[in-house]
Amino acid sequence: MKRAIIAAFGDSHSGHVLGLLNPETKIKAWDELGNKYWYCPELNKSQEYLWHDCYMPDIENVKKLAGTDPIVAFHLGDLTQGNKYISQWVSTRSSDQIYMAEASMLPWFQLKNLVATRLARGTDSHGFGEGTADLTVEGLLQRRFPKRNIEVVYHGLAEILGIKVDYAHHGPYTGSRNWLKGNVARYYLRSAMMDEIQMGNVPPHLYIRGHYHNYAEEYLRISNAQHAHKSWLTVLPSYCLMSDYARQATKSQFAVTNGMVAYEVVDDRIVEIHPFTHCIDIRTKETIL
Repeated sequence: MKRAIIAAFGDSHSGHVLGLLNPETKIKAWDELGNKYWYCPELNKSQEYLWHDCYMPDIENVKKLAGTDPIVAFHLGDLTQGNKYISQWVSTRSSDQIYMAEASMLPWFQLKNLVATRLARGTDSHGFGEGTADLTVEGLLQRRFPKRNIEVVYHGLAEILGIKVDYAHHGPYTGSRNWLKGNVARYYLRSAMMDEIQMGNVPPHLYIRGHYHNYAEEYLRISNAQHAHKSWLTVLPSYCLMSDYARQATKSQFAVTNGMVAYEVVDDRIVEIHPFTHCIDIRTKETIL
């Protein structure tokens, strides 16, 4: 029996005050007298929650789940906040965001059984255009870990123990209403599978998407006289809390879900999907009378 764990996460938006920040990130600066020094940005309450209560425990859960079996890590885009939405930055210097994003990936490389890391290109507005953030982080990580398998991919199709994984940043919306959640994802999955079948291909066993900062999971079986095609689709939660823009875009959604998803692959089957998610209420609560 061969077994592997696929760990998928994304939308970490390092460089935003509500994004992922490694407390050991080292930033270079100069004082007023021209003296060089290094400092670690202080985490605010939101960043402490994301790093200490969500991200690091989630990586530990993946480690425990995998045991000694190989791990493949997919970051599904938006490593940095970018330079389009300039409010709520940790720092006004673009290079700082790159170093913060690199540092956010470092805990994975402490896992000896991490066999490959893929960075999906995210939204241009969050990546400084043309995949700049993704490609720069890739280069920094490759220099740190020259023997590790690290690549940036726009839209990938990876095979892992016989399982085909289609992964990219952009995908279906997770739903405009509670009772509609997953509907668009299901239609998206059916369409993608039918496109493959009409081209004479076997649909990927797993589709992974990011971008919408919310979790959705759908399974679909399409059968004909010759074959039964079965695929899963997951839209990933984020490692970022609700920015001013996000509050507007979500029409004042009151809860945020953060986390990652681990897929347990045995031989040529996905035997279990493990969502490691955390949901918090972000409303200001008070008693007035």
